Amino acid sequence: MRLGLAREVIDWSHALPHQRELLRHTWSSELEAGPTTEAVLGGWGSGKTYAQGMRYTLLALQAGWHEAYGSKRPQAIVVGPNLRLAVRNQLELIESLLPKGLIKQRWHMPQPRLLLQNGLEIHAISADSRYEGESLVLCWCDEIQHEVYSADPTLYTNLIARLRDPKARLRHPRMLVSGLPTAGFVRDTFDRDKDARLFLRLWASKQNTRLAEGIFAEIQKATPYGQEDVYLRGQWTQHPDALYPQYRAELHLVDDPGNRAQPVSIGIDVGNRSAVIIGQRRQVPGTAETRLHVVDEILGDGLSTDELVERFRRSGWLIQPGKSEICVDPTIRRDELGAIRRYYPSVQLLQRERTDQYYEVQTGVRLVQTALRNSSGHVRLTFARHLGMNRRGVIESLTALRFNSRTGGMVVDDLRDHPNDALRYLTCAVLGRTVAAPEVLRR
Repeated sequence: MRLGLAREVIDWSHALPHQRELLRHTWSSELEAGPTTEAVLGGWGSGKTYAQGMRYTLLALQAGWHEAYGSKRPQAIVVGPNLRLAVRNQLELIESLLPKGLIKQRWHMPQPRLLLQNGLEIHAISADSRYEGESLVLCWCDEIQHEVYSADPTLYTNLIARLRDPKARLRHPRMLVSGLPTAGFVRDTFDRDKDARLFLRLWASKQNTRLAEGIFAEIQKATPYGQEDVYLRGQWTQHPDALYPQYRAELHLVDDPGNRAQPVSIGIDVGNRSAVIIGQRRQVPGTAETRLHVVDEILGDGLSTDELVERFRRSGWLIQPGKSEICVDPTIRRDELGAIRRYYPSVQLLQRERTDQYYEVQTGVRLVQTALRNSSGHVRLTFARHLGMNRRGVIESLTALRFNSRTGGMVVDDLRDHPNDALRYLTCAVLGRTVAAPEVLRR
């Protein structure tokens, strides 16, 4: 296969079939101008990094300078978990793929970059450097599963926001992504079947038919038991001890930001890191059953109960006596309870008693698990899509919290526990009767 641009022709005949699909991909002419994402996630040795290097090189040759830039140059970047990896795994790969005649200049540390003959500058940067340079035409994030991205998802969203060069030759400035299909940040960000601006492929290690059998055997040896989907098969998976393995971004993050004219119910958890989870009832189509849809959340560190409730009051969501509920921690202090009642004296306030089945944390967790998805595949709990971008919020708690197999409870995580607790109080109130365990009577 030969992919050519005017006088610049590069031979990709060595590309494997799954890699050729990526190289040949084109975006619909009906898609509005703006950034698009091409993500290749796969097992070790599947050829994902090399393929994205080829794809990046091809796009770089289309993204050169023209008269509208004047004295400036179009800008592109490659991003690694650290600068050393960005240079070794990405910039040097691109340099090796380009014929020498297409590279005008090469700079090394401390600011490694390439200048192509077509005027495009390609900079290598570290993911945590928070790129604040000029608008970009092209970006490639490698090793997207690295903790530097999951620890602060805004690093990735900031890079997407930089793909906005109005002079770019590319109608769709491009974000390329490569890495492992891990649970948490990666799955939440890219497991979206209906996103018209996302091209996603999952590759298995064995799709790389040039991978020597001995190398594949070594990859198998290095793969933890139970993690074969991620490291070998290139498939989505949850953490083996995930507290909520039922959660999937494509099922539970929906394009429903909530209706400000409709009453809400809220779950409140007060502490050093407080949380208010705000939900509305939705009817399940074709049934009389209820779905809980979480429309918003309020998070705060070191807030008093008065400050937390005041922040919710200013959010503009409607609390209506007779239709709204305020659900609180069963162990909330009397003064904290009094602060809530001062703001909403006529609204039903739900605090579980010790005799209530949902007083126990494990029972509430099971209810949330069942609401997310039961064994029949029914979903009774969904979330507004924008919540997936919040750091330390309810979505991160669903993907990050772990089950402690030794104690049978949750692994304590003070950073993420509170949104989950508030969600549990709210879910028990709204869906407790809908998805509760049946009572089995003796005959």
